[in-house]
Amino acid sequence: MYNASYDIDSLGARDRMETTDFGSVRLLTFNRPDQLNAVDEILARSLIEALATAGADDNIAAVVLTGQGRAFCAGVDLSYLQRMSTAEADSKPMLDFTDSIRCFEKPLIVAVNGLAVGIGTTLCLHADLVIAGASARFRTPFSAIGVAPEVGSSWLLPQQVGFQFASWMLLSAAWVEPDEALTRGLIFDIAPDDQLLSTAIAAATTIAANDPAALRAAKRLLRTWQAAPVDTAMAAENVEFAKLLVARSSPE
Repeated sequence: MYNASYDIDSLGARDRMETTDFGSVRLLTFNRPDQLNAVDEILARSLIEALATAGADDNIAAVVLTGQGRAFCAGVDLSYLQRMSTAEADSKPMLDFTDSIRCFEKPLIVAVNGLAVGIGTTLCLHADLVIAGASARFRTPFSAIGVAPEVGSSWLLPQQVGFQFASWMLLSAAWVEPDEALTRGLIFDIAPDDQLLSTAIAAATTIAANDPAALRAAKRLLRTWQAAPVDTAMAAENVEFAKLLVARSSPE
């Protein structure tokens, strides 16, 4: 189990992540709606801590992750990205953010409300189930903003949606509507917006009713074969990402 400990009280991050329990299911909600739940250092660390807490709680068998407001997650906060490019901000929280999702041992269901951009889409590749609201939209805008794919998406995305459609998503930076996402295998189901959370929580509750050790074993087996190629992809992505960040921050 992955665990990176942060003192989120000192960061003032408690209000960045809402936590609500529904029996043995924990609902985690990104709570930065004024910034479309874009991931900055504080939000990254608050999710890391929230997942670590849920993972250690024997009363919690499954987790649902969603966003407050009209977006699930609009990607990495651009000001944070810029500060990382000039080494003014620590990139480690973003690496830990990714690893905390990848290595979470309990079932993780993502409920995509509204926009899922950049890491808002690619983190879905590491979830066990993704359920989208009818107004959800997905986008991998890396080529449009001058950065490389991340979070293992260069390997995972072709595995889920096929090479051709993955190429289209990564090269065109085009929006993907929920019907297309469902057809291609990017998501598990679509729910009406006003039923998204109840649908996701119901799915998580069904899963959580099973034997916890067997759930963890099944998840390990489903993910084990991915581990080495995802690690390789992420290492290559990080090199390309760093090169492009340096190029972005250098004067013409």
